[in-house]
Amino acid sequence: MNFIRDNIFLICVALYCIGALVWPYIRKGAKITNSQATKIINKGKTAIIDIRDQKQYQAGHILNAVHVPLTSLQERIQKLEKFKGQPIIIVDESGKESDKAASILKKEGFSQINILKGGMTGWVGEGLPVTK
Repeated sequence: MNFIRDNIFLICVALYCIGALVWPYIRKGAKITNSQATKIINKGKTAIIDIRDQKQYQAGHILNAVHVPLTSLQERIQKLEKFKGQPIIIVDESGKESDKAASILKKEGFSQINILKGGMTGWVGEGLPVTK
């Protein structure tokens, strides 16, 4: 008990640092690299949600990606209910819009949310496969 009282400031700083490191993962989804995404996809039963607009999606997307544009994600959340217990990978064009989608999904009870770093630009840039 004396230790806690004597070091309360250091304990508070340590708890704050731990919270700051964990908060992005709690609030949104984990940002994963292309190789991490590939490993998750290869394990099976992974939902890939492409939030880009129709034109971008038709130009090329990851195999088996479900197209739900960010602008209509909230209205079409029922379409994704079947994926609630699975790992989800959110894909956008450059990795900048996925946080919004992750927040929406988190509020709706989805828990295993991952965000593809660099989006489709990074995916294609590494020469990974896309389908039309």
